Amino acid sequence: MRLLAKRTAICVVVLIAFTGGMLVCPPAVATLQSTKSQKKQIKPQKREKRPLRRAGKDFKIKKGSEVAAKVRKLKETNKNVRAALKLLEDKKRTPKVDASFSINGSLGSLKAGLNNRPRLFQNVSFEQQSAISGDYIEIIFIPVLSLDMEWQGTVISDLYDSGGNVVGEYVAESVLIMPEPNLYAWDEIYEAPVYDGVVEPAIAEPGMFTNVDLGVPLDQQFLSIEMNQANPSSIVRFVPASYVQGGSARLRAWANCTFGWCGGAGINCVGTSLWSADALISSCFASGCGDYTIGCAWETIWQ
Repeated sequence: MRLLAKRTAICVVVLIAFTGGMLVCPPAVATLQSTKSQKKQIKPQKREKRPLRRAGKDFKIKKGSEVAAKVRKLKETNKNVRAALKLLEDKKRTPKVDASFSINGSLGSLKAGLNNRPRLFQNVSFEQQSAISGDYIEIIFIPVLSLDMEWQGTVISDLYDSGGNVVGEYVAESVLIMPEPNLYAWDEIYEAPVYDGVVEPAIAEPGMFTNVDLGVPLDQQFLSIEMNQANPSSIVRFVPASYVQGGSARLRAWANCTFGWCGGAGINCVGTSLWSADALISSCFASGCGDYTIGCAWETIWQ
């Protein structure tokens, strides 16, 4: 174990010293591949570089006490956040608030020729508007489970105007996985939105699951493709391509867009993050992909 740790440390140093270089360390890589091979095999989703009507800029990462304090305040004042966290607490699976992190960024002006496309989603958390506008986006991730190639928890996305006022909000329980062992790109396979203080049933789209037991590793859950059978809490139902339940998975669309643009860039972040969601808050990921996460958030969560 000491020898493996030493070799892994050497690889990390080499990766940092040679940005963009290949990570070559056979013993450590073999161990990591062995871990990845134990994960359930789920087909990667379709990712696309959709045109971004508003470019992201000024990407920033926040974590630690600042984000944790904000989450605790939102739990007290925001009924949607409170409901999302309570769902997990009722399962005796405490959200790891102190491990929360957020990605933040500003939005550029609408690009000519791309601003007449119809909206994908309606803003149901706030009073309906003919068009929603904003200048700054924040997405907070609150984990209840964070493993190699798997993340489960609550996601809060807020849209702010130039005065710092919230003009849109979307809260959901989410499960993200990394299905491809050689590409740093995350797919969302479960999304249960929270509206008016109620956690709604999971959104059913092709390739998504509708009955994940949040806080329990997917490897410990039984995945079933039977749609009409009795559905005890221990069974996760997979949605066949022919079945779509009402509603659109905004966070899934965001992930597909983000990693459509920059999935390959994240590969160089693996050495220090061991294929976990922590790479999202690394300076490596920020430099290669950060602004795309903001542009994609506008394009998918808010349009």
